[in-house]
Amino acid sequence: MEFHEIAGVFPLMEGPEFDELCRDISANGLIEPIWTYQGKILDGRNRYRACMKAGITPQYREYMGDNPLNFVISLNLKRRHLNESQRAVIAARLANMPPGAPEGNQNASREKTKVSIDTFVLPKISLEQAAELLNVGRATVARVKAVEREAPELVEKIEHGEMTAHEAEKKVKQKQREQRRAELARAAEQVPLSERWHIWQGDIRTWQAPRQYDFIITDPPYPKEYLPLWEVLAERANEWLKDGGLLIAMSGQSYLDEIMEMMSRHLDYYWTACYLTMGKPTPLRQVNVNAMWKPLLIFTKRGGKYTGKIFGDVFNSGKFDQYDKSLHEWQQSENGMLDIVAKICLPGQYILDPFCGVATTGVAAIRHGCLFHGLEIDAENVRIGQAMLYDIEKAG
Repeated sequence: MEFHEIAGVFPLMEGPEFDELCRDISANGLIEPIWTYQGKILDGRNRYRACMKAGITPQYREYMGDNPLNFVISLNLKRRHLNESQRAVIAARLANMPPGAPEGNQNASREKTKVSIDTFVLPKISLEQAAELLNVGRATVARVKAVEREAPELVEKIEHGEMTAHEAEKKVKQKQREQRRAELARAAEQVPLSERWHIWQGDIRTWQAPRQYDFIITDPPYPKEYLPLWEVLAERANEWLKDGGLLIAMSGQSYLDEIMEMMSRHLDYYWTACYLTMGKPTPLRQVNVNAMWKPLLIFTKRGGKYTGKIFGDVFNSGKFDQYDKSLHEWQQSENGMLDIVAKICLPGQYILDPFCGVATTGVAAIRHGCLFHGLEIDAENVRIGQAMLYDIEKAG
């Protein structure tokens, strides 16, 4: 008995799961017959293998309909407890049917679909059609196909329920991020000094700035363990800011009250602006809120007065598909940071980012014609930021 290729979209049982099936068939016989289609197994490969191992003659039942693909999928979805990611693997496999298969109607006669003694070629199936057949979102199927291209070994883990498609995608992106970071860090070894920007490796608690700045524009870390750094930032901003300058700090909302209290001990509150984050909201499950914006906390030096240009208080991160977190998991949108810089700063003014990361603020500053200094505690981030700024400056 030969196996029909349609059945191959569902994985064969292995290990303890298959051993349990063998024991059950040995003890109770084959309860559900094996479906065949034109003399080939359409559904029941695992039961057939178990019968062979147990020395039991299988019972067969011929499928007489005209839509074997839908029939097999329907049987397996009713029988197996597959999660969405596992169904997406099957849908992706269906959408991967070999190119060049003849187009046709799924209800075509068997004579038209029979192309050899061993296999049947079914009509091509698009990703959308496969997703609909398996009752799974098209985005999840596309995610599986992306994982398959970059890390096919992870598809097997999805298939066996060891990880979700989303978790596999995150692993792929992490690997890509590490590769790109390493490439940029190596490129930074050849970056010459610039008169328009500089990044230091150091700690904001001890770093000595070479000058004062028109603006401090920064995105400090949000997790609770980093909260003390906000007070350090406020203390040091009194040293770093020019008279009439502003500190503009992007904040999360979970600890906003504590952050405001710490900052106000050392600086004068000026304003809170809105930074719109486009695309998927950030779920804050502890308060049952999906956040669609971030506060931009704006302060002056103690006793200072802002003397810059008038600006609006709503900024936009740009389209969701423009986000680039390929270098750092906390990386902000370059277009979003440019929106802040362009609306508040004048070309030629000095900007400091003491939580520089991979220099997204610096990229915006150089693109707007400002001068930039950055401080970053991680040595690899420093090198990546240097390479980023060099490329922006070189491009003009």
